[in-house]
Amino acid sequence: MSEFVNEGGSFEGRQVPMDGEAERYLLGGILRDPNVMTPVIDVVSDDDFFYLERHQLIWRAMRQLYSAGTPIDMLTLPAELEKMGRLQQSGGREYIFELMESVASSANVEWNLEHLRDKFVLRKLIRMSSDTIKKAMDVSSAPDEVLQSAERAVFAIAEKQVKNSLRPIENFVTPLLDRLNNRKDGITGIPTGLTELDELTNGLQNSDLIILAARPGVGKTSFALTIAANAAIDFNKHVAFFSLEMDGVQLAQRLLCSRAQVDQSKLRNGKLNRDEMNKLIAHVAPINQSPLFVDDNADLGIMELMSKARDLKRQGKLDLLLIDYLQLMKTGKEENRAVAIGAISRGLKILAKELHIPVIALAQLSRKVEEKGRERPQLSDLRESGSIEQDADMVWFVERPYVRTHKDDDKYKAELIVAKHRNGSVKDIPLAFVPEYTTFYDATAEDSGSDDGGDYQFGGDDQGGGYSFGEF
Repeated sequence: MSEFVNEGGSFEGRQVPMDGEAERYLLGGILRDPNVMTPVIDVVSDDDFFYLERHQLIWRAMRQLYSAGTPIDMLTLPAELEKMGRLQQSGGREYIFELMESVASSANVEWNLEHLRDKFVLRKLIRMSSDTIKKAMDVSSAPDEVLQSAERAVFAIAEKQVKNSLRPIENFVTPLLDRLNNRKDGITGIPTGLTELDELTNGLQNSDLIILAARPGVGKTSFALTIAANAAIDFNKHVAFFSLEMDGVQLAQRLLCSRAQVDQSKLRNGKLNRDEMNKLIAHVAPINQSPLFVDDNADLGIMELMSKARDLKRQGKLDLLLIDYLQLMKTGKEENRAVAIGAISRGLKILAKELHIPVIALAQLSRKVEEKGRERPQLSDLRESGSIEQDADMVWFVERPYVRTHKDDDKYKAELIVAKHRNGSVKDIPLAFVPEYTTFYDATAEDSGSDDGGDYQFGGDDQGGGYSFGEF
């Protein structure tokens, strides 16, 4: 605080949030009963949790004793301070004795801890605000960068507001059971609902940036919406879907028809029969009750997206983030498009690490894929910026042969090409796509040798029942 607080503990003529007596009582309570050190150390992560320098030094010595498994008492604490060369600076042995004598017991440790935590938070906010003012006063500063810096700092402060972590065992058992009920064997991340993909990745892992790319019209939005729906509806994960290309009503229509397995064209032209209408109605409630959030602002910039994502995370409502699609986003600067796309991909990777969530960003492939007549895309086909591949932890390509061949045998065939996997192996995963529902499913050929390409089974019991579309 020294850079903007004077020696009297004031800032612009006002007293800085601090309570020296409460600091004395907290440290004295630990000396009275070293057992309270465990809950205290869960909360106090920084030395400047204490405002007075001597208390910072004493706390540092206590923490080092605790880490070494050494009892904290009137003998070991002064000895540790002396070893640090800070005994006199901390007040000497006399002050250590005064600390212990200042409290009769450790009964009020919890109250003092929470009281001091509030003061500490306020001081951090003052420091952050002072830094922001200095940056804003710098004529070379870009407003968007100052705003992002301030927002990151506030988010970091909010994330560290740790309350007492001692809770009844039932508070841990219930979430454990929920997690076990919602997982498949080996899945440690967010399930996609696609068996072979989940087996390869162990679920979508926190802090990973995943690029999902395809030629126009192949179905990258449908694939992203399939994953979003499976995660939110089937596994109760908080999912945010930012759609820059399609409005929210169109997404809702796709989602509803997909889950109910009703032909979208019938919904659009109003030719639904009673059974189809009943199926749609039956799936409205599960969708409405799912933790899926949609933002269809077509004018979305990277900084606005980051701000909205941080706000959701702060509320505990964000486990997975999807963006459709990367090349439509704005950076807020006039610059070379490749540089702009690179800045966006780096921003998304930073966001994934900061919020500790998986981020899936859709991307277009360059037209050279079609010009060359190649059937399979390559990493070099990612449009406009090589930094997309560099920033990504995984790169997926969606392929549907029917888009090229228009053969009936290929109509329901699809493939997910995992072309880059920083923490695992790459693989081509066969899938099935039902265009009437614009949905991707697990696929296993029951009769690959038949003339019509075989019947395919889509989905399974884990996804709400087995679906058979062999009659198509």
